[in-house]
Amino acid sequence: MKSWFISDIHLKDVHERNGNTLLRFLFYLNQKPKEHRLFLLGDIFDAWVSDGQAFVAHYKIIIDEIVKLKKAGTEVFYFEGNHDIHIDVYWTRKFDIPVIENAQYFNLDGLTLRLEHGDFINPIDKAYHQYRKFIQQPWVEFFAHHLSSHFWKWLTEKYSQKSRKKTSRYAAENSEKIIKLIRAYAEAKYQEKAFDLIVTGHMHIFDDYEISLAGHTIRSVNLGTWLEKPRVLKIENKKIEIIDLDRFPHV
Repeated sequence: MKSWFISDIHLKDVHERNGNTLLRFLFYLNQKPKEHRLFLLGDIFDAWVSDGQAFVAHYKIIIDEIVKLKKAGTEVFYFEGNHDIHIDVYWTRKFDIPVIENAQYFNLDGLTLRLEHGDFINPIDKAYHQYRKFIQQPWVEFFAHHLSSHFWKWLTEKYSQKSRKKTSRYAAENSEKIIKLIRAYAEAKYQEKAFDLIVTGHMHIFDDYEISLAGHTIRSVNLGTWLEKPRVLKIENKKIEIIDLDRFPHV
């Protein structure tokens, strides 16, 4: 069984380069769907609110391949990011794909994994934490489900571009600081509950880090963003591998 982990594609259009890359990867998984697990760790699409049909129509070819995987026997898990908002009404209720809001632990191939989008890696980003708290309010969720999906598509496209530019600029200017935050976060979370591997995203900086804590070697991987390079993490028979999808499947 192969387990695959993807984060922060920020897909705007299925016809752009990363859309084609993602589609090619999903075609590969669909050749033998029962041999794979797929973990989507948030911000897969540049914006998605509720079960809005405007988003469904825009990303249909990608959605169809993910749903096809699920129906054919692939385990699929979707972690909400900050660009995926209240999406369980679509993915879970329609297709029984679990949507996960916070960190969750999995045991795969004898490895204990902590998986999450990575929202809390930077504790001093007060504006982001306020935003996250705001969108989780019940009244915000109510409007997410009841206002027109075309309104949400217009609004999220308008502001996601600004958010993406801000995040990319911050990542480029503060890469060393961000890497330190990612690693410190991994070490702190290990002290709360032990794991072998923590996989995160959100920070738009790729980092692959190993450290020995209390005699136990742990690994932290932040998957970065496909805006920089389309990469996935694969686990098979306890082997952890980072794969560059620009060269996939010829790796």
